[in-house]
Amino acid sequence: MNTQRHIGAVGRRADSTGLSHSGRLAVLGILTLVLVTLAAAGTPAAAALRSGSLLTVRFTNNSDRDLTLGSNRYNGCPATLPDRIDAGATATWTLNACNDPSGNVGTVAFNIARESGRVNIGWNAPLVGTASYTESAPSSYVVSHSGGQGLDPTVDFTFDCSSRTCDGIPDSWKTNGVYINPADGSAHTQPGPGLKFIDLPAMGASVNKPDIFVQVDWMADTTHSHALSADAIKRVVNAFANSPYRRHSPSTGINLHVDAGPDSILDFATNKTWGTLSTARKLPETKNLGTSVNGRYQWNAFNTIKTEAGGFTSTGRAPIFHYAISAHNLESGSTSSGIAPTPGSDLIVSLGSFTNQVGTVSEQAGTFMHELGHNLNLEHGGNNDVNHKPQYFSVMNYLYQMGLTSGSTTGTMDFSRQSTALDENSLDERSYPTSSGNYDLKHYCPNQAGGGSFVTVPAADKQVDWNCDGQITGLVGYDVNNDGARTTLTGWDDWSNLLLRAGSIGTSSSGTMPAPTLEDEMTPADEAMNEPLDTTPPVTRARTTPRPDSHGVYHSNVTVTLTATDDLSGVARTEYDLDGKGWKKYTSRIKVRGDGKHELLFRSIDHAQNHELAKSLGIRIKSDSHGHGGGGS
Repeated sequence: MNTQRHIGAVGRRADSTGLSHSGRLAVLGILTLVLVTLAAAGTPAAAALRSGSLLTVRFTNNSDRDLTLGSNRYNGCPATLPDRIDAGATATWTLNACNDPSGNVGTVAFNIARESGRVNIGWNAPLVGTASYTESAPSSYVVSHSGGQGLDPTVDFTFDCSSRTCDGIPDSWKTNGVYINPADGSAHTQPGPGLKFIDLPAMGASVNKPDIFVQVDWMADTTHSHALSADAIKRVVNAFANSPYRRHSPSTGINLHVDAGPDSILDFATNKTWGTLSTARKLPETKNLGTSVNGRYQWNAFNTIKTEAGGFTSTGRAPIFHYAISAHNLESGSTSSGIAPTPGSDLIVSLGSFTNQVGTVSEQAGTFMHELGHNLNLEHGGNNDVNHKPQYFSVMNYLYQMGLTSGSTTGTMDFSRQSTALDENSLDERSYPTSSGNYDLKHYCPNQAGGGSFVTVPAADKQVDWNCDGQITGLVGYDVNNDGARTTLTGWDDWSNLLLRAGSIGTSSSGTMPAPTLEDEMTPADEAMNEPLDTTPPVTRARTTPRPDSHGVYHSNVTVTLTATDDLSGVARTEYDLDGKGWKKYTSRIKVRGDGKHELLFRSIDHAQNHELAKSLGIRIKSDSHGHGGGGS
């Protein structure tokens, strides 16, 4: 049975194809359109619109912060996303839509180390058509993309700091200054109601070198002032200027700018003062600033001063300047030298319990740099809180907070410049931990009174009596930082690991009050544990029993008692040589027996490795008729 199909006008017969003449023309038109479309798809212009099923993402982290993988969401087959992208590194991953008609669609967030912000990227690459990409980053960072079109494309994302030197201060601010709204920390390019102009060019900011700014308010009364001395500030400024820090900078060093009042020095090369650029101020003296709860300092009193009318917050400096108060003491009963969050942008120097209630130049400089170091993400052991590590040459270490020494040079301010570990179970007394500053080290030694101290050993000695026995041997084990355990004391390169953007620095914020901070800072008692360089050897005296006659002759065996004293580091070892039989450690009274002449040599060594010149005691024994001869021992 034949079935005839009709198409087109009623009554018009179809041919053997089943299509009328007009139908054939319609099909021919459709085929022509398809062929034209396919031909056009082979052109470069069309290729740019094709995405395909694969998408390669290449992410370069040019910032100074490591990134770790955060939340992510994408379609298609499972992909291996990078768990972390270290500063200066590039990561690549490929996404496959795997027959998903939507193509490659997704987002990923990376957490920024030591910050709450994230960098976010997104992609929408259809199987056919133009791909689109999104990105966002917190203030003080920038993120951009390039490429990402064509067949199975590759898109490049680049994450970087908003300033050339990654210090959190945009280059445009350094070049032109900036208007800041103190209420919220927002930045503006033009003046407006309530905005404060921060004249960074006049303050010495540079786009070619990282800048750190600090405002220091100080307490004072009619009897004393806690204003930091110009010499103390200069030592710290020089330490930063001479540092090996070179991340994102064509030269080494950091420009540190300290506003400690209108009369303080802005430029130490010319002695130009801050003058009208200063907003630092004198505060009324109060014995105690703040309180402590369960060993943690509460910042409420500090924050009240900071945010009061005319205070630091009202200056608009919060996104640029660290804020410090040089005060008397922290809470009642505290003798701490200061406190600061790690990291952060607030700090306190509190030297009311130190020299003359205000501290020496070295105490001021060391404590100021120490607390600023906490703001910059350093702890007492660099990247941990293990204190008193001999080989960790940094003002963050209580051993060196008040300054490092190198021979006759004292009071040097520095952060650690290298990472050197020290294994307390395998200490080589024949070698000396190196430092680029050739610094003298300190290590713990007990004393005869049952206590102990940290003694200084000159780098020039090139060896260390780690176990404090007065001898240089080979490998020994000893608790050289006096923390009650023998462990491997890790090192840390402070300068290479500073975080310049911390707290409110580099944010669009007027700053928040720091969380309660563990109060574990240096006290006068800690400082007293650190012995200065001892260059004087001990003194040993000999006492004989019985006493000789008027001619210096003994008529019986003789007992000799040696007593050694040392004015500073303490006696490590006393030894003797009787009648040339070799040196022995002195542990108890020496018995000299037998008629004839005897010679006793004796000497002592202190913990600073000063050796006393050997002394000689001549003993002549001539026994009476009731005496008995014998040998010496």
